[in-house]
Amino acid sequence: MLRGFREAQSLIRRSSYKLTHHPDPESAKKKNIIDMAIGFTAMMRNFSEGSKAKIEETLEDFVGNLVNINTRDEYEACHRKFCVWFADEIVTAEKKLKNGAVQPSQAASYGHGAKVLDIAIKVCVYYCSQPNVKTARRIEPLLNGAIDTPILKELKSIYTTTPIPAKTIQEVDEETYRVLQSLVLRESLSLNVHPVQYDDIKWRQLNR
Repeated sequence: MLRGFREAQSLIRRSSYKLTHHPDPESAKKKNIIDMAIGFTAMMRNFSEGSKAKIEETLEDFVGNLVNINTRDEYEACHRKFCVWFADEIVTAEKKLKNGAVQPSQAASYGHGAKVLDIAIKVCVYYCSQPNVKTARRIEPLLNGAIDTPILKELKSIYTTTPIPAKTIQEVDEETYRVLQSLVLRESLSLNVHPVQYDDIKWRQLNR
């Protein structure tokens, strides 16, 4: 009987916990979308331990601030702020090369930050309509097209007279990123799609 009483007390305590700690499903949903978006970039293994948590926190703030953005200039200012933060705060992980040598950790590039943001924000806004449907529809045309190495190579092969010194995303600085986005916009307009949609189309063509 005493055992039964103790079990009942335990159930009451667990029940009381559930009643007094109100879960926030919308907050959990948003955090899960951020987590999926970061995973979708397939970039986290390239950065040092602990980077993922910092990137998630900053990305969550970025998504939350989208409700205050109405123009392309406003979006680009926030985009640049994220990429500059990324280059200042995130470092790459050590990498063992095929010849056995170890490539030391170094500061992440502007291009790294832009790729992470452009892919992650595509998932959040274009795929998942975050932070809300109304804002997502307003922001979608402002999103940049994510540039990975295959897209970089294709743009270089098409626009042979445009100076693009970078061969990898690691080598993409802010100036080169602006040039690449101008080319993505040109290609997007020729297809009558937004840059974020061009990215989707090209990714499937070049990475299959």
